[in-house]
Amino acid sequence: MGTTDQISAPKQVKANDRVKATDREKALAVEILQHFRDQKYEQAKALLAQALKSSEHPRFKRIQARFDLFEGCEADASKTIKNILPQIWNPGSWELALADNGFSRARLLQDQKILYFPLRKCGSTSLLNMMKTLAGEDMRGEHIHQEDHKRVSINLDKMGTDYPGYFACTVVRDPVGRLMSFFHGNIIGREHLKQEYDGLTEFYDLPTKPGLDYFLENLARYRQVFISVRDHTEPLVTSIGTKPEVFDWIGGLSKIADLAATLSARSGIDLPLLQEMESVENSTPPQPEMPDAVQSLYAADHKVYSAFF
Repeated sequence: MGTTDQISAPKQVKANDRVKATDREKALAVEILQHFRDQKYEQAKALLAQALKSSEHPRFKRIQARFDLFEGCEADASKTIKNILPQIWNPGSWELALADNGFSRARLLQDQKILYFPLRKCGSTSLLNMMKTLAGEDMRGEHIHQEDHKRVSINLDKMGTDYPGYFACTVVRDPVGRLMSFFHGNIIGREHLKQEYDGLTEFYDLPTKPGLDYFLENLARYRQVFISVRDHTEPLVTSIGTKPEVFDWIGGLSKIADLAATLSARSGIDLPLLQEMESVENSTPPQPEMPDAVQSLYAADHKVYSAFF
């Protein structure tokens, strides 16, 4: 593993605040989540309640937040995540978004002083593979998202102080375009939800390969039940904040070639312009009219970032 992969978390997330789970706690957490996957939610919830009585380990609190989200109690889930965030190893993007405390996640290259903030359905597959090239590592194509653990949590307001001289960059996209790309490319084209849950046609009464109208009308519920949906459809403002000026470079999908050229010039390494998901992306049908709830979800994105789309 190269030096770029051994960067410690920001100062705000102290390693000595984290407590390793015992083997019993690990096994119990796995059992609880397996009950959830098996659609035995009441058993999973009862087992979690027992675990919380005997253990204060944050992994059970994380599950509690996940179950609060599943039940539609997003405020409770947010409160729980905020309380335990300093104790979490590698918090997920959905957890940082729920915490809403100014943190985001980036792929950090120490040698080149680069911070890239990946956003799903915004060219992140190609750009994360470019980061691999800059780090002297083999590219992994679409499997690059299995390297989520290589990202670090960044306090956006303190980024200039915590990472002086670093080049911070991100790519944004019209939120409806992102949503349609995810639906047609991932849910329909690659059947990701169906594959994620062992070929099930339904998971907690939601079709794993729904029609577009049904998916849009029930997007809020899909975001509560499927973390993968939440990660892919998270508003930009909950992922990278509301201050585009904190980034040294920000642009839309059409500007990825410009970003690649900038990164090449900075690092002295020629970067190929990758388009890992081009075939499916190009087949995306025209955008339908969005339900009011979907428009509301992404209203802030349009207000803050539309100039970059």
